[in-house]
Amino acid sequence: MRKDKTLKLELIHKWTCPYSAQVRDFIEENGLKNRIDFLEVDETEGASDRLSQLTGKTQVPCLLIDGEPKLESRDIIQWLDQNLVGAQGTARA
Repeated sequence: MRKDKTLKLELIHKWTCPYSAQVRDFIEENGLKNRIDFLEVDETEGASDRLSQLTGKTQVPCLLIDGEPKLESRDIIQWLDQNLVGAQGTARA
């Protein structure tokens, strides 16, 4: 996986899902909103179908990292922390 700033990141989420809220809160608290496109399954046309095609599930939240899905809020937050928060201002080889 590339570790540069050109990663395409999309969060498929639901406003009413507490796990989605945990991920959105982490993103907000760490100033990452401008790095991630948000797709709400009930508001974004095709988001639910895309989620099902990629994961075989309708589980949210789902972070798409260059089109590769990552499920589970804990795992998403950990990935964001390690790859974006920890990498801010740090050159990666």
